[in-house]
This record gives sequence, structure tokens and C-alpha cells, in this order.
Amino acid sequence: MSLLPIVESCDSCSACCVMTPIPPFQPGEEAVRDVPEDLLQPIRERITADQQFDLLPCVWLDTAQQRCLHYELRPDACRRFEINSDLCRLSRWETGIDK
Repeated sequence: MSLLPIVESCDSCSACCVMTPIPPFQPGEEAVRDVPEDLLQPIRERITADQQFDLLPCVWLDTAQQRCLHYELRPDACRRFEINSDLCRLSRWETGIDK
């Protein structure tokens, strides 16, 4: 069994966002963060479409730059996601970043 590599940077990654189809807001958190309606609309559309939900990257992910389009408004779950945590390294492994 091989060990997952140490992760030192989020640059050129976005594995956690690729595995999370919508920003993981808790109920009411969007209002607390004062997220504009036009930024919530793509989230609602993704939920309504219910299309292979788990195979889609986050609607707020800029896939070309591999960065969050609305980083300053990201949910608490994203803010607490720790670089080099087991979940971080597993996300990278599952998306093929550390192969």
C-alpha cells in the first residue's frame, strides 16, 4: 500500500472543488455571507437539473484557472477544508492529481 504524498500547495489543484458540484453552504449561510442572487442562480440550476450531480465540478470553479470564481464568498466548509488533510490527499488521488 502506497502512502499519499504530502501536499504543500493548492496551486494547480482544485481537486476538492472538482469533487463538490455546488458550494457546500449550510442552510442560511448564503444570506449571512450576503451572496448576490446572480451567484446563487447557477447553484439552483445545478440542483434542479439533477444531472450526474457527483460527476460535475463546483459551479463556482473556474476550471481553466483551477480557482474559485467567488473565493471571498466561499462557504465555511470550503474555508475549513485543510490542505494536506486526509480528505485533501484522497481528493487529489481520486481525481488523478497525485498519480
